[in-house]
Parts: sequence; structure tokens; C-alpha cells
Amino acid sequence: MEYSPCFWNPDGKKRIIHIDFEPAEVDYWYDPEVEVVGDIAGSLWELNQHIDDSFDSSRGSFALKYRDEILKDIHRYDHDNSFPLKPQKMLYEIRQVMGDEDILVSDVGAHKVWIARMYLVHAPNTCLISNGLASMGIAVPGGIAAKIVNPARRVMTVSGDGGFLMNVQELETAVRLGTPTVNLIWSDGTFGLIEWKQQTLYGHVFGTQFTNPDHLKLAESFGAVGMRVNKGDNLREILSKAFECNRPVVIDCPVDYSENLKLTERLGELVCPV
Repeated sequence: MEYSPCFWNPDGKKRIIHIDFEPAEVDYWYDPEVEVVGDIAGSLWELNQHIDDSFDSSRGSFALKYRDEILKDIHRYDHDNSFPLKPQKMLYEIRQVMGDEDILVSDVGAHKVWIARMYLVHAPNTCLISNGLASMGIAVPGGIAAKIVNPARRVMTVSGDGGFLMNVQELETAVRLGTPTVNLIWSDGTFGLIEWKQQTLYGHVFGTQFTNPDHLKLAESFGAVGMRVNKGDNLREILSKAFECNRPVVIDCPVDYSENLKLTERLGELVCPV
């Protein structure tokens, strides 16, 4: 699993139901009360079949309460036009442009945390996020692959400026193969996720800042289209125009990552630190 049970079960008092392809590896923090060993999707489906009308639906009221709070948080800045743009606002604008079956490919960085938490997904396999080894630079080539496999669906990639530069040469591949992906850069001139962790742990940052090239000219040098967001209320318009180009597009959009530490403060020490 992504997070050790010692974070979310520090006292060893949680009642755990283990559903997996393999038996549990039991330790002090992970001692299942019940184990279901088998195909995860099939196991959940079978369990669902045994929940009948006698099930006390009020037991799920706590989940509905938190669902409302999560949705309120997601839509907090839907109509905020400040500049640089807040992460929540950028994801709202992306969702307004993308269809239910369109595909978003996320690179690795601070933006990935926001996408995982707040990008509303309506269909399976329409939001692809690199977890596990979480290699930076996956978005641009990943977007090319997604477009080749799904030529009729629109594909957008989201990268930080650091991750984008790690595989920017793949723009040549996109142009040569004729895969018209839209590549949105959340630009702030830092390795944002590393800086976020440094701020949280130490209260200051070191070695995270860098200078960017002109992303528009860089895109054009590969034969792609370059665009830039210059104010807080035109990202949606630019995204719409980008999808009409029928060529690979790079969009440079400044992001306000002051929201990172605000999110950490709101979460406090719930479950796992960022």
C-alpha cells in the first residue's frame, strides 16, 4: 500500500477487513479481523450483492457528511479570477473543457496531489496518475501513448515545469506521429512537491528553484503550438482553442502554490502527512 499502517493505525486499534489477491502480512499495525483473498473487483461485487434492503443506510451518514465537505473544498475557488491561478481553479476549468470520456494524464509533482484529491472523474481510466515509483516526466510521453490508443478521445497532460523539462524532447515525437495532445504546464519555477515537504518539515526550502526557458518558443521549436495564460479568467478559453489546433500544444500557466501549505494546515495530522 502507499502509506504504512503505522500512520493510520498508530495504536493498533482499528478493525481491519483485508481484501486482496494475497493474504495479509500481519504486524502490530496491520492485524486483519477478516480476510477476503481473491480478485478484488470480484470480491467487492459479491459483497455488494449481499447488501439488501434490510441494511441500515443511516450507517453511511458519516460518509455523506464528509462527501459534502469534500465537494465544498473542491469548488471553493470555482469563480476565483486571481492570478496566478489556484490549483483548485485550474482543475475546475480543466473539468469544464474535458468531456466525460476524455483522458487526463498527470505527471509527478505538487499538481499530482491536487489532481488526485480534486479532479472529478466520471469514467474509468480517464485520469491516469503515476504512483508507485512515481517517475517525473511521464506526462508528455504518456499522453502520446494515450492518444495513439484512443485517437477519437481528447487527451490532456498536466505537468509541473520541472517534470515537463525532464521529457520535453518527446514533443518531437508527438509532432512527428501527429498526436495532438494538449500539454498544460503548472509553472512556478520550483520543484513544488519537494518544496512543499521542505516547508512542512523544516519551515524553509533549499535547492528547489530554477529558471525556465520560454515555453512558447520551446514548443514552437519542435513544431508544436505554444500558448500562455496571462490572467485569471482565460484558461478555459485557451484550453478550448488548444483542442481545436489539431497539433500538439503546450500551455504555460502560472500557478499559486501558496495553497499547498493551506491544505496541509487543513488536513492537520489526519491519516498521513503530505
